[in-house]
Parts: sequence; structure tokens; C-alpha cells
Amino acid sequence: GIVGNFSETIGTPAFQPLFEKLCENPRYLGYRLSGRYQEKLTDAFFADLRLTAQKGRAVDFLTGGYRLEDITEIARRVPELRILINHLGGVKLDGKPLAAAWVEQFRALAKQPTVHCKVSALFGRWEKQPAPQDIAAYTEVLDLALESFGEDRLIFGSDWPVTEQTADYAAVLRLTRAYFDRKGPAISAKLFHQNAAAFYRPPVPK
Repeated sequence: GIVGNFSETIGTPAFQPLFEKLCENPRYLGYRLSGRYQEKLTDAFFADLRLTAQKGRAVDFLTGGYRLEDITEIARRVPELRILINHLGGVKLDGKPLAAAWVEQFRALAKQPTVHCKVSALFGRWEKQPAPQDIAAYTEVLDLALESFGEDRLIFGSDWPVTEQTADYAAVLRLTRAYFDRKGPAISAKLFHQNAAAFYRPPVPK
């Protein structure tokens, strides 16, 4: 399946015709919003999200331009929309305990049942590089993600090729497996395959 990018187009007149054309292909599964080009979440923006839900497509959000609170509002206003927050909600790691305000916002977002969380860009979450490759440096945020979203709403993402800026693909996979494999094979199977299939709903090959 293919996930596109509508960061500059959503909420504009150009969105609907292009989106509907893409939806003619069953392999088109949704799009990512990796940047924010409108100051406010407009009525047109929400209309496009509702159309997305009606077409059965999903939306990935890269936090930064969109805050966790914004995505919580979106999930509440468009409850039929499947949402995936990328990179563990944009958490910043520096070796100190996670910021209490961020944890509160992350947990509040996780209460929205249609929101999922991508376990991705782990090394890139560190403000200082090179990032540590010891699982202990990531246990707090991974514990929080699993506790908040549960085993059915976490999805692995390699973040390749961007991850090559901080570590190679094998190191990312090794670190993620080091945490989730000890949770049992059923949870690992969900993280690395089943949850993504359930979220994106790719066409089943004949």
C-alpha cells in the first residue's frame, strides 16, 4: 500500500479532487500530515478529514506543527477517522525523566480510541547525537506507550531512510525487538505486522 502526503493541500480547494482521484486505487491507504501550513484548524480542514474517513483512509500525523492537543481535538471532532501519531508523539529524550506536561498530553491523546501510535525514530528522539543504543535509555517512553495505547494500537516504523542519519536500520530493529520480544511473541506480532494491517487496511492479494 501507499501513504501519500497532503501537508500543503489539506484544507484547500485542491484537496478533494486530488484525494478522490487517488482513492480510485485500492492500494492508496491514506496520507501523512508532516507539516502545518495553516495557522488554524479550519472548517475546510475538518471537512477534508471527514471525507478521508468516509473514504476509509487513514491519516498519519507528525507532531511539531500539530501539537498533541491539536490531534486530540481532531480525534474528538472526527471520531470515525483513523489516526496514527508518528515517532512516539514527538517525544524529546535527554536522559532525564519525561516531561510531566508532555506525558499528560500523550496520555490524554491515547484515550481517544481511534488514535494509534507509531514506535519509530527512537534514536532520532535524542536531542544529542549519537543516541545511546542501550534499551534502558528507552524503557520509560516505551513503557508509557504500551501502558497508554495498549498492545493493539502500537505500530512499528523503521523511519528509513531518515533513520540512517542517527543509526542503521539493523540497530533500530534490534533495539525495538529487545524491548517488545520480552513482552511475548503475540505482542511482537501485533507491533510488527498485525496492527499495521488492521490500521491501514491494505487490499488482500488474490
